[in-house]
Amino acid sequence: MTIRHKAFWTIAGSAIAIALAPAALHAQAAPVPEGFTALFDGKTLNGWHGNTKVWRVEDGAITGGTESPIDANTFLIYERPYGDFEVRFKYRWQTPEGNSGFQFRSGQMEGDYVLTGLQANVTPIDVPPDRYGMLYNETGDRQEMVMLGQRAEITRRSANGMGTGRVVRTVKEMVNDRAAILKTIKPYPEWNEVVLIAYGNHMVSAINGMLAFDALDNDPVGKRDGLFGLQAHKGPVMKVQFKDIVVKPLTAAPDLEGRFKSTVSPAPEPRQTYKDSTRAAMPDVALPQ
Repeated sequence: MTIRHKAFWTIAGSAIAIALAPAALHAQAAPVPEGFTALFDGKTLNGWHGNTKVWRVEDGAITGGTESPIDANTFLIYERPYGDFEVRFKYRWQTPEGNSGFQFRSGQMEGDYVLTGLQANVTPIDVPPDRYGMLYNETGDRQEMVMLGQRAEITRRSANGMGTGRVVRTVKEMVNDRAAILKTIKPYPEWNEVVLIAYGNHMVSAINGMLAFDALDNDPVGKRDGLFGLQAHKGPVMKVQFKDIVVKPLTAAPDLEGRFKSTVSPAPEPRQTYKDSTRAAMPDVALPQ
């Protein structure tokens, strides 16, 4: 707040300040970077479809909000698929609880705007640190794929008999300390910025300029293209906002050298685990040597 604004507050009183508050909270649209296309016009949900009881435009931002708990996940879905891309978006939370995410390479299922596929997790900061900003897979047995701060590979063991085999996560190293990433997260009404890049089997995400995960998806079940979507997770009343959503299709592998802040450290043991927690509510189990 400037000295001039402080004086104005003193002279004009709280009524004027309250009148100015909505303008301060309105999401000012950033210029679209060269080579990118805006997926949100700042005014309407043109190009998106979803449950209008949950999704709307408010304060110049896509707003997902519930007035009472919902019993199933629902998504705001963009109209066309993408394969290899760089996406940038900003988000902020108005509630201390909630669960959302940016869905990509996803397919639509039957139900109330339901998606299955990959997701960059978007939550309030008060969640288990490893789950914040993780690479997730909505539905199926992959789910918690690469956790916050990990550089990891996802593979699948051959099935013995029926089924698709067991999902395996191999953590190569830590790309950043989780606490250091979380220190960059800004509280409401400020915005947090995500850069999400997917090219072939390689996916990276950065939050506020810090590398959040670096993933190789070598699971044959993994998809290489699909829909974008924003998630409103079942559970308590929540309110999340998104703005400045832009995308650039990629035709060649991007140069990521030095682009995001990263302080590499060894991964804790066990580095290679079966992903049993996704199916049996059990901790990940180290592979037998």
